[in-house]
Amino acid sequence: MNDPTRDRPEEAPLNPALKSTTEKVYDTSHPSPPPIDTASAHEGEGEGWPIVWLIVTVLGVAFALYLMS
Repeated sequence: MNDPTRDRPEEAPLNPALKSTTEKVYDTSHPSPPPIDTASAHEGEGEGWPIVWLIVTVLGVAFALYLMS
C-alpha cells in the first residue's frame, strides 16, 4: 500500500524539450521606433477585401442552395 519511491522527486524534468537552453539579453540602451512607424501599409490599401469576401459568400450560399434543390 505504501510505496516509498512514489514520494521521491525525480532527477529529470517532466519534459526536457521545454527546458530553456539559451538565455537572451536584449540591449535596452538604444530605443527602437514604435511599430506603427515601421509598418509598410499605405492609406486605402486592402479596403476592397470585405467586398470580395461578401461576393464569395453570396456565391457560395447560392451554389449551396442550388445543390440542395
